[in-house]
Amino acid sequence: MKIKAVSFDIGDTLVKYNNPLNWKSLYEPALKQVSKQCGFPFSNEMTQAAIAVLMKYNTRENPREYEVTSKVIFTEILDAINLPHDVLDIAKNAFYGFFQADAVCYDDVVDTLNYLKSTKLQIGASTDVAYGMDNCFVLKDIATIHNYFDLVLTSVDVGYRKPNSAGFLMLLKAFDISPPEMIYVGNEQKDIDGSNALGIVSVLIDRKGASPDWGQKYTIQSLLDIRKLF
Repeated sequence: MKIKAVSFDIGDTLVKYNNPLNWKSLYEPALKQVSKQCGFPFSNEMTQAAIAVLMKYNTRENPREYEVTSKVIFTEILDAINLPHDVLDIAKNAFYGFFQADAVCYDDVVDTLNYLKSTKLQIGASTDVAYGMDNCFVLKDIATIHNYFDLVLTSVDVGYRKPNSAGFLMLLKAFDISPPEMIYVGNEQKDIDGSNALGIVSVLIDRKGASPDWGQKYTIQSLLDIRKLF
């Protein structure tokens, strides 16, 4: 069946982050940034209370398929450390900004997206976000390439995290195509499992050559290799 759309995960597929996937080792410096921006010194007890909330919503430590919004998470943090809710947006900006500071697109992304645009394929993205990250922060990471996409969805938009089918189904519905007519490219097992469950063409981007076998239809080491799949 002819491919009519290509969709992507974002983190470590399109965008490179210099931070680990599990942020727990960086909670303390991130919270120092939150403390500074909010103008409230955090005691050790406050920091530990905030860390306890973050660990609760850390999907690398406590996996879940349903999504939780940033408002829920950061309201819980502010309540745990007895800070007023009017610093909610400042706290979120400081926390997410700490982790996004060095985010850049991989070198093969723009050429790949240009190629896909030239073929008239629809281009989408469905990505899980950390700690209910708002779309404005996600779009900041792909600001230089956002115009290539026909649709970008996050787990906050969808309400569920991969491998739940919801995000994949929303892409298929928006593009008005059947599962075998879409390629989905991601770097984690949940990307492959979610694609395979619906019959979407699953593609693993294996930039480090680790060669995991998660049942993916294809494995590529550069996004440019997508051109070989048509």
